[in-house]
Amino acid sequence: MLSRAEMRVRLEQALRGIVIVVLAVMLWQSLREQTDSGGQLVNARGVGGGALATWSKMAKAPGRIYVQLDSAPTPVERSWLGALAGAGSSVMWSGELAPMMIDAQPVASPAGGTNVLVAAPGGSSVVVSDDVGPIDTVRAQSVGAMLALSSEPDLLTARAKGSIASTGPRNSVVLHKVLVIGDAGWESKFVVAALEEEGWRVDAFIRLAPGVDVTQGSAAPIDTSRYSAVIALDGAASPYANRILEFVRTGGGVVLAPQAAALDAIAPLRAGAAGRATSESRASQASGSLSLATLALAPITSLKSDAVPVEKRAGVTAIAARRINAGRVLQFGYEDTWRWRMSGGEGAVRDHGIWWTSLVSSVAYAQRVPRTIAKASTDAAPTIGLVAAIGPATSASGLLNLLGKRSGWMVWLIVLLALGLVGEVASRRLRGAP
Repeated sequence: MLSRAEMRVRLEQALRGIVIVVLAVMLWQSLREQTDSGGQLVNARGVGGGALATWSKMAKAPGRIYVQLDSAPTPVERSWLGALAGAGSSVMWSGELAPMMIDAQPVASPAGGTNVLVAAPGGSSVVVSDDVGPIDTVRAQSVGAMLALSSEPDLLTARAKGSIASTGPRNSVVLHKVLVIGDAGWESKFVVAALEEEGWRVDAFIRLAPGVDVTQGSAAPIDTSRYSAVIALDGAASPYANRILEFVRTGGGVVLAPQAAALDAIAPLRAGAAGRATSESRASQASGSLSLATLALAPITSLKSDAVPVEKRAGVTAIAARRINAGRVLQFGYEDTWRWRMSGGEGAVRDHGIWWTSLVSSVAYAQRVPRTIAKASTDAAPTIGLVAAIGPATSASGLLNLLGKRSGWMVWLIVLLALGLVGEVASRRLRGAP
């Protein structure tokens, strides 16, 4: 039977053996990672500085690549990461990148212009720039922001929270004439004048009396090969109702004034029932300088199920829109808009023309023609492109799980090594051995 001194010596030998085995395992693992990169975990911040090329030159692609991103990778970098994933690497990423998208569409107006649509997280600050410099900073609402430009830049960029999206108008528009249908009077006269001043080519069917019409321009059929939009002002539009409906169904745009919207023949077109202007609304029009906010308003009520309110005033719908097949209809409730032009303040003539142009532009049929000029490389949705290439961001729990698989057993080896060394040395010192 072994004495207590011999048992202590055996224990010390066992602890020394554990230390030797642990060191051998750690040495073996170190040599294995140097000679076999297939199971290696690459942890990097960003993909710059030749990191992608370094990973690609390895004898075997890294088993796992984890990248911490402060900004969205370029299209080339995304494609490279996707290629590494295709070569067998498990590519993961994390970072506070704003999901962003930008689109630019030409305005259907003789004056030109561009509508810029940006999708970004609500509340984020988005800097919109062209190829010259910053244009404006806008704050995204629930789903994004919109910016109307009077110019047509070749390249537009939006920046927010590490994401940079870029695009440019890919099409130009071809506009046809606008047809105005109304009774002889101030409204017809000044609607035609306002549109012509803004650069539109205008034809007009003006009713002088029942069965007596005056035509401005050619008496052409109402179709999209000749007209981009039709404006129906009043009862003079009734004889043309069927032709206007067919015009909309084939892609044309129609603007309905209150008196025209009230016609039974126009009922299939309107977005809602045409109400009557209140006495308070008419009283505000009769006093002082007029503006759009003080014009008499016949509210649009009982909106159809497919209609969308576009503008409200004092809680009632002032402008509404709907689609009919390929075309669009815009109905408004402002009465006698010519009064705004004649009795408004400084700039009323210009404002009246811009307002009518905005109505027509929002519904006008405009044939798209692809631009042939060369453009710089664009990246309209960088975050979406990143997710499409290598998948969504890795969550914090997923990252801890990833790193835990690699380092958990190593921690236990180190603990075992420390316990073996401390135990053997303490035992030897307690029994007085060197």
